[in-house]
Amino acid sequence: MRTLISKTMTVLFLALCPLILMPCGQAEDDISHFFSVFKQKRDGIESLEAKFEQTTILPEEKLITHGVLRYSKPRRILFQTEDPEHALLMDGRQGYEYDADIRQMTMFYVEDHPRANIFFLGFDNDTEALRAAYDLTLLVSDDPRGRQGIRIRPRTGSEEAEYFLEVNLYLRESDYFPYRIHIVNDQESELYIDVKEIRTLNAQDHETPRIFLPEGTTIVAEDRVVDVVGEGGRFVPAGNTGTEQSVKDLPPLDAGEANESEKASPIVPSE
Repeated sequence: MRTLISKTMTVLFLALCPLILMPCGQAEDDISHFFSVFKQKRDGIESLEAKFEQTTILPEEKLITHGVLRYSKPRRILFQTEDPEHALLMDGRQGYEYDADIRQMTMFYVEDHPRANIFFLGFDNDTEALRAAYDLTLLVSDDPRGRQGIRIRPRTGSEEAEYFLEVNLYLRESDYFPYRIHIVNDQESELYIDVKEIRTLNAQDHETPRIFLPEGTTIVAEDRVVDVVGEGGRFVPAGNTGTEQSVKDLPPLDAGEANESEKASPIVPSE
């Protein structure tokens, strides 16, 4: 099955955007130059909104969904799909994941680790941590939307391969924002995100990239229910520039409280 998927993806890639690795002898100079241009193209762009199509490829099925992507500096990004209705928002290191089917939002915290920067690489200008932690390779594409691209791989022997095998970003020429993101999760699954109708703004927008939680939504953090949304619903993060209570700030849960929480609700965080 893996061989079949690999061959299929190879054909798809060759058809859509043939790739050529940059010459090895000039790799470091080319990467330094690339990131210099990368930052210049992003100057003045503070936020954006775009539509996307997400294709998840698994051993026995292919799942396609559509959604909206919203980003605002310094580090807030929202991926929101329509069917199923699902939202993932990163605000710095604080994360929120909403599943409409079970009316539950899970709060989580991403440790201060370069891995967290992968959420933002296609949109943020800060690239130093990634350059220090991962193997980066420049790509050249024949796609008319943009020739430049970059491949991110965990370094040999690192624990990062447990989380992903590689991430490929294909960037449009005008501003180096990605028109395609390809994530290889493991040997059995991969994900394509095709971005279109990108609209950029020269002002920050902290109102639009938020999740609306309807009344009755259960909020879960650290394996426990911490709140239930009241009448009228609620936006998260709550304010224009502030965030909801951080997972790190939640008080520890003692054994007695944990037992009561389990009795009150059987809901557990989504994986």
